[in-house]
This record gives sequence, C-alpha cells and structure tokens, in this order.
Amino acid sequence: MKPSADSRSSDSHSSTAPNHWKLLRLAPLFLLLLSSCAVNPVTGKKQLSFMSSSQEETLGAQSDKGIVAEYGLVDDSELAAYVNKLGQSIVKVSHIPEEDFEFRVLDDDVVNAFALPGGYVYITRGILAYLNDEAALVGVMGHEVGHVAARHSAQRYTKQVLVGVGLGLGSALSETLAKYSQTTGAAAQLLLLKYSRDDENQADELGVEYGTKLGYNTVEMAKFFHTLDLLTGDGAGLPGWASTHPDPGDRTEHVTKLTRQWQAKSSGPFHTDHEGFVRRLEGLVFGPDPRQGYVREKLFIHPGLGLHFPVPKGWKLMNSASQVQMGSSDGKAAIFFSVEAPPIGDVQATANDPGAAGASRVDPEANARVFSQRAGLEVLTRQQTTIDGHPALVQKGRISNEKSTMMIESTFISWQNQICVFHALSEAQNFNDFHRIFTNVAMGFAKERDPERLAVRPVTLHLIKTSRRAPFSEQVAAWPPPSETVEPTSLALLNGMGPNDLVPTGTSLKVLRR
Repeated sequence: MKPSADSRSSDSHSSTAPNHWKLLRLAPLFLLLLSSCAVNPVTGKKQLSFMSSSQEETLGAQSDKGIVAEYGLVDDSELAAYVNKLGQSIVKVSHIPEEDFEFRVLDDDVVNAFALPGGYVYITRGILAYLNDEAALVGVMGHEVGHVAARHSAQRYTKQVLVGVGLGLGSALSETLAKYSQTTGAAAQLLLLKYSRDDENQADELGVEYGTKLGYNTVEMAKFFHTLDLLTGDGAGLPGWASTHPDPGDRTEHVTKLTRQWQAKSSGPFHTDHEGFVRRLEGLVFGPDPRQGYVREKLFIHPGLGLHFPVPKGWKLMNSASQVQMGSSDGKAAIFFSVEAPPIGDVQATANDPGAAGASRVDPEANARVFSQRAGLEVLTRQQTTIDGHPALVQKGRISNEKSTMMIESTFISWQNQICVFHALSEAQNFNDFHRIFTNVAMGFAKERDPERLAVRPVTLHLIKTSRRAPFSEQVAAWPPPSETVEPTSLALLNGMGPNDLVPTGTSLKVLRR
C-alpha cells in the first residue's frame, strides 16, 4: 500500500399470425444483432459484438485509472519510457497501427502481462524480472497487443451477455466488497475471465508475427513460455499469467514452429539483445517491496506510513498501492484498510490536542459522513474514541438488498492530516462471530517505533559479468539469494537457464541482493 422498456405486441391474433408478421416482430432483434456486428481487424470478418470500439476505449480509460491507483507504477522513468517505446513499435506493425496505446509497468511482483480494451497494456515488474532479452519482451507485449487487435476482451464480454451470466460478482458479500476496490467494474472483471485456448493461440501467432516483422528472434518468446511452465504459484494481488492465459497445449513447440514459418518468409537478421535488455533491470525490486508494507510477528507494518496493526490469525492478506485487504479463511468476513484525504476545508488547528503534538488534525466524523452517504449506509451507531492517542470514530451500519443484509463497522482515525480507515464487513448473521476480531484489528492500530522494522529494504536485481566459461551454479556461487526470495537453484530459472548450463565469458547474469 502506498500513501496516498419492454415493448410487446397487443395483436390478439399473434398465435395464428402468418410467418411474415412474426418475422416483422422479430425485426428489431435482427436489427440489433446486425448493428452489433463489427469487422475484426485481424481476420477481416464480421463478428457479433455488444461492445463498440468507442465503448472499449471508454471502458479501458476508466479502468486504467483504477488499476494504476490499485497497483501503482514502477518508479523508473527510463524503464517506463523504454517499455512504452517498444510497445509503440509493435503497434505500428500490428493490424491496428492507427490506434492509440498506453504501455505501463506496474509495481507488482506477480508474473503477468495483460491488456484491457481500448489499448491499455500492462507489464508487471514481476514478469520483467524473469525475462532475459528484448526479443522475449517484444513477444510478450506483441501477444497482448494481439489480444487487443483481435478484440478478444470484447468477444469475452459478448459471450458473457449471451449466456446471461454478466460480469457481476456472485455473492452478496462480494457485491458489497466490490464497492471498496479500485479495480472493480466490467474491465476489472474481464481480467478474471480467462481467454479461450483459441484466443491464446491467435495471440501467440500475432506475437510471433509482430516480433518477426520488427526483426526479433521470437524463439525467445517460446523459451520464456517454458520458464512460465516451470514457475509455480501466483501472487496475492493481480492474477498470475496462468490465471488469465490458459495454456493452449504445446505452446513452446507451437511458438517455435510459428517462428520458423515467419522467419522463412522474412529477410532477417533476427536479434535478441540479451545484454542491452538485462542492463535495464539493474536495481529493479524483486518480490514484495517491504517499504510498502509487510507482515511480521502477526503485524502488518508499513514503514512508509510509520504504522502497524494486527493481522487476524489464519486470515489472508493482500496488499496493494491503495489499500490492504484481509479476508477470513471461510470467506465470510473481510477488513479493508486505506488512507484517505479529509474533505476539503476539514483540517483543523489542534494546539490543545496533546495527541497531535502541536500538528494539525482532521475530524474523523466528516469522513464517516461522506462514506455513509456514498455507500448508502444505514447508520446504527457512532462513537467517538481515541486510538493510540489519536482522535477516532467507530461507526456501525448496514446495507440491505434483496439477497441479504451486510453489517459494516468502520473505524476512522485522525493520522498526520489524513484519515486512516478500517472497513470491517460480514453478513448480518455472522457479524457477532467476527466482531471481536474487527475491534482488535482497529484498536491495535499504532505508530511503528522500532527503527529496525522501519529501515527494512527490498531485494533487488543486480548484474554480474562472468569472467570465465563455467556452469551457471559456479558463476553465481558467491551470490546466494536472500533466503526469503528464491532457492539458490531457482536463481537459474530467473536467468532462463539450468543450474548446470555452461555460461560463456562476458555474459551478464542476474543475481539478488538486499
């Protein structure tokens, strides 16, 4: 987390009307389907679509703001500019060269790349860490541009509408939780819907085509897919590659075959650029960045904000740039923590407030009222209190719909001219079971005073240059990775190699250091 109208015929003879009258009554449906057909830029064929190009652009633009707010961007302008420049070169050789694209590097350690409708492509720092040359990066980004060019997201949306599923979340609890997530909405839900295997095959083909046209050896794309096959586990935030990109089967072999076919009808030469690419990764944060929050001894500690609070035993925690989410193992309760700005004009002088040490403070009740109004909350109680010496307000309320009633206990804490907020939620029938946990978490909020906890540093990528020809394991023997990151044998996978692979003299290798 970072600071922060149904129209029906009245024809009484409809049951015996001639077929042409029935067809006339069906005409509006046919017109709707006809107007919903669009030409696919890749295939050149018409296809049914309930999402127009302008709707795709609007959906992408709206969701892009939420995704950036939720996960943050890597703080490296040179790396961001490099990725964007490569991405724009891919667009120029794609089937939609006139379209505007945005390429972003997300500050998330999960290994993934994905695209949203409207030309928004995201590469995580997690996937960058496991890439080993420019050709592989171009292949991955070409794959994502291919998804956009072939309008795969729009097709998935249309299929959902046709089967009547829609893009809403399933349970009443999830519907309520959705109000507190930056990335909810149709586009965010599209992220959770897998592409079909046909879509993945087509995106692989397009990635090879675009990469080859730019002079890259897309065999490196195939090698990277092999690395993905060997990686296990996804992060707790964004979905991982395997969650959004199903393996169409024999992907590595298929991409290799496609590369040969495209290279046979292209002039070449085809390059990879290992050295130029990995040099750009020096200092890239690897794994979770503890400066944005980490868990130790049953506490969530945020060095940047200088605070901590308890994590309930057995609960799962997901930390993002905009909020911390904790959920019970049975999925019946959740707690959201975030830092908010006070309403405009709400900062008040507090010379007589010893807890604020002469600083200005904000009124928690103002944020509570704003939240209640926006959420449509029926407020049951409000109680003023202090937490770790800071003015606070605890509010209990409920939201009801046709499915169930949700209870929400919110705690608003005045903190350094901002408001720290805990929203604890469960269905009404389960609220008493979780109330003590809700209270303990909020009341356990406090300033972090331990210098060692505040001074924690992330693990980063560091490059070494080999001085002799030797197996990979020997080349990196003097650079054992920090124990909590990867096993020593997994360091080879980070470099796209095996432990016993011979590495030539003068090769740059990635190692990890704190």
